[in-house]
Amino acid sequence: MKKYILLLLIFILITNIAYASTNNILKAKIVDTNNTSIDSTDYQLLDVVILDKPYKNKTLNIKHLIIDYSANNQHFNIGDTLLVEVSNTNGILMGTIVDTWRLDSLKKLSIIFVILLIIFGRLKGIRSLLALIFSGYIIIKLLIPYIIKGYNSILCAVICSSIIIIISFLLISGFTKKTLVSILGTIGGTISAGILSLIFTNLSNITGLAEDEAVFLAANMGLEVDFKGLYLCAVIIGTIGVIMDVSMSITSVIFEIKRKSPRIPFTDLLHSGLNVGKDVMSTMINTLILAYAGSFLPLLLIFIMSKTPFLNALNTELLAVEVIRALCGSIGLILTIPLTALIATYVAFRNTAHNNYLYN
Repeated sequence: MKKYILLLLIFILITNIAYASTNNILKAKIVDTNNTSIDSTDYQLLDVVILDKPYKNKTLNIKHLIIDYSANNQHFNIGDTLLVEVSNTNGILMGTIVDTWRLDSLKKLSIIFVILLIIFGRLKGIRSLLALIFSGYIIIKLLIPYIIKGYNSILCAVICSSIIIIISFLLISGFTKKTLVSILGTIGGTISAGILSLIFTNLSNITGLAEDEAVFLAANMGLEVDFKGLYLCAVIIGTIGVIMDVSMSITSVIFEIKRKSPRIPFTDLLHSGLNVGKDVMSTMINTLILAYAGSFLPLLLIFIMSKTPFLNALNTELLAVEVIRALCGSIGLILTIPLTALIATYVAFRNTAHNNYLYN
């Protein structure tokens, strides 16, 4: 229990790290509001108190223009916290709203997530949390910096994905032969998805610049990277989670069947693993494709509202990249099933003569 409490305190400490203000963008709390309208244009006149240094406790008057169907379509209330860009001109402070301060809400949601994970998952839940934190660290501190430095995006994604897979399995399941089989199956499925996405990205003449974020990076940030490779990174990273789940499920079932029925023939055990894989596959593919479909739902609305023919819409790079991502991830998941089942069956039979072979 002490370990659980210590890890929980560490997480709360991380989520309570103070916001470090950059330049003149500071937090401010609304203490008074006044709604008004000029020439059919809605405004809010806000009185805010700055919460960060060097202008802490100073009061600003800010005019907030409300624009429908834009990021400015927000009505603020007393007590809301904002990010405000403050300028000092001859001792007179002026402020403009940058965004709403959301990290307090995200912190509360994160704490609820961690508490429930620990209550219902116990030690497994804590290990899963550590694996999640480690995965995020690898992506932010290793994958992205090396891509920015100009290294091959696909190679970086494969290496970082392999590290994430290995460490995540070791944290969650410990160092066992079941873990080793799951790692091999997951890496095999992930690499398969990456190779397929590379082939069909080239066949489809995907540039990687169809999305606004990529265009922004190229035009405004001066980032010189292989945007096609960056897109392939997203495909590889996006398939890890579901493939890990499928690989571990099949491995666990095969090892458990072999433990309960030591005399089961090799082919029967292999078929049992494949049958379980088929059941898992049907739900996981549905989950994977629906997740990708949900991510481009606003785009589908645009095409439908503009009455663009379906095949023409599907032919655009904006939709084609999502189709490639979903299908290549699904194919990688499918190929994981026979690969994992074959490796797990072989390892289970090879270790039959050893006691506790599942855990040594």
